[in-house]
Amino acid sequence: MLLSIGDPIVNKKMRLRYGLIILIALTGCSKPKKDNNPTLDITAIESDSITGNPGDSLSFIGYIQKLEDNGLFYTDLYFVDNFNYDFYDEIAKMGDQVVFSSEETKRTRIEIKKAGKYFNLTGLKDIHIFNSENLKLTNGRLSHIEYVDDMIESRFIAVFEVDDPSVYRPLFCIGNTKADLTTIIFSPYEDEKLKAELIEDFKLNTGRLWKISHYKLNNQKIYSTVSCDTTALIIETVVKMHRTLYRSKSSELIDGLTMISNKIHGREILLTTSSVPETDMTWTSVLIFNGKEYEPSKDHRIRLE
Repeated sequence: MLLSIGDPIVNKKMRLRYGLIILIALTGCSKPKKDNNPTLDITAIESDSITGNPGDSLSFIGYIQKLEDNGLFYTDLYFVDNFNYDFYDEIAKMGDQVVFSSEETKRTRIEIKKAGKYFNLTGLKDIHIFNSENLKLTNGRLSHIEYVDDMIESRFIAVFEVDDPSVYRPLFCIGNTKADLTTIIFSPYEDEKLKAELIEDFKLNTGRLWKISHYKLNNQKIYSTVSCDTTALIIETVVKMHRTLYRSKSSELIDGLTMISNKIHGREILLTTSSVPETDMTWTSVLIFNGKEYEPSKDHRIRLE
């Protein structure tokens, strides 16, 4: 939604339109040409299809949250490659049970055997849930899909049953992995001196400076997220030496940064929450190091080393 005024239904449609643009930019999926007579194949699928292709070793990484009304957990879903968005509403109508309803939000349950083939479910069959220190809290198993419809946005989510729904401050999950993570201390902190230093060294336009946040890793390295004008940066500082690890390719404001201790090409995996400046369009990304810089992974899937 680009404006904070107007009919919420109109604004919701605007958000979906911009959502498709963001989705294409971030995942590399292209929206196919519209078919004059599209038909939706609703053939049931077997439950073992959620394991992905035989021998597939891709893991899923994403933020996870708790559904307070029933103790289940959820993370956002991605469509399969070349998904035809003309079928979006038809899939939303596959729900056979309203599981939650309020003035602003309605959630409808969709069985995996009915709609699972339209979503990328690789790495979601079994997940481990972690907190900010990378300590494993509990395990989860994919239960079903839900369509979430509210005043601001609509989306599909993967819903999980977990061994212990009472865990404290769950943050992210990893699917299709057996290994635990090395625990870390990665936390935000204030540093006005470092902020001023970055503004000067990177010649930032303070009139278009949206946000600067700092995080310490094990009280040694410092990671700063800098969002200025249409560009977002992640900068590493070690003994007053600054190195740019990530530069956004499109308009982005980084709202939050999470570190996962598993390393690829010698550097930890990063999980971000982002938005388009001056809008309510938000998304999350998994950033992996390619040897020179961080770049977003496709659909939150990676091959763990």
